[in-house]
Amino acid sequence: MIKILTSSFNNYYVEDNKKKAKELDNKNNIIECIKDNLKSNKIMLFVPSDLNDKEKANLYSSLIFESFKLSGLVFDEYLVLDDINKTKEYVEKASLIFLSGGDTYIQNKLFSKMNLKQHLKSFNGLIIGQSAGTINMASKAYNSPEEMEQSEPILFNGLGLVDINVEPHFIYNEDDFNEAELYQREDIMYNSYERKIYGQCDGSHIVIDDNNIKVYGETYLIHNGSIKLICSDKEVIDIND
Repeated sequence: MIKILTSSFNNYYVEDNKKKAKELDNKNNIIECIKDNLKSNKIMLFVPSDLNDKEKANLYSSLIFESFKLSGLVFDEYLVLDDINKTKEYVEKASLIFLSGGDTYIQNKLFSKMNLKQHLKSFNGLIIGQSAGTINMASKAYNSPEEMEQSEPILFNGLGLVDINVEPHFIYNEDDFNEAELYQREDIMYNSYERKIYGQCDGSHIVIDDNNIKVYGETYLIHNGSIKLICSDKEVIDIND
């Protein structure tokens, strides 16, 4: 199984208060990465973060499906996992599984109800996580607090697909941070003494194949209370975690 961890595809724009699909942000060659690691274009499966919000799941699945098509990534069939009872069947059929963004902890609980971790053990295709989906791919997920003391649990068991923690939508410069963002950054720094955290800026991604880890685009290593730029846009590095 090959894993691609992403922050944001920047794949839609707003016109007349409606979200409309556009090509994937390809500044760090995400389109080529997907094409190179995709074994089959038979079925793309979208896994939402919350089955209780059908409207949101339908909107964002439609946007990502259309953006993939606009980017030359066309599949024979597109599925949305909208029923827990379909998990095993849909995972077994999929060529590409897309773990969506959304509320990380709600998504984590949904994955548990789906028994998704178990069903993915025999999956041999390409799996892509975006934002919350990326965080939940970890063995031990770290979900940095966005709402200060009122935040959801920040540490919980993930899917066990990767052994690294990623902080998506990372912004290095704190000058314009509000109180909640400063609180979140303080927690990230505190937790960096217990684990390495990769601060992934939007438009960047990480590709993991077995134990090989490649970083594409602007990414920071946060560890032992310090932040270090390890990769810039238009660059690719190998890391050995």
